[in-house]
Amino acid sequence: MVRNCSLTRPLAVVTGASSGIGYELAKQFARNGFDFLVTSTGSSIDEATKSFKGLIPKVETVQTDLATDGGAETLYNHIQKTGRPVDAIAIGAGVGVGGEFTECR
Repeated sequence: MVRNCSLTRPLAVVTGASSGIGYELAKQFARNGFDFLVTSTGSSIDEATKSFKGLIPKVETVQTDLATDGGAETLYNHIQKTGRPVDAIAIGAGVGVGGEFTECR
């Protein structure tokens, strides 16, 4: 595998980073030397970003709804604006609806 040997840290994109699995994945990327761009639908992404900034120097935030075409395009445009290649992406966005899932219907 050929790796970009620039002086910048690798870039990760993490969706659903305001809580749950996405939040934990973002922390792992931070601990492993990545800058990252994080996204979530709600304003809670701003609070999560504050905690990430204590772990790494470069965090970019995008508040958008990836369940819509416009939201996905917004995220894509922000990635393009970084001018950097994406070295890793973790798609953690989703909605848990709860309830039984082991029973066939």
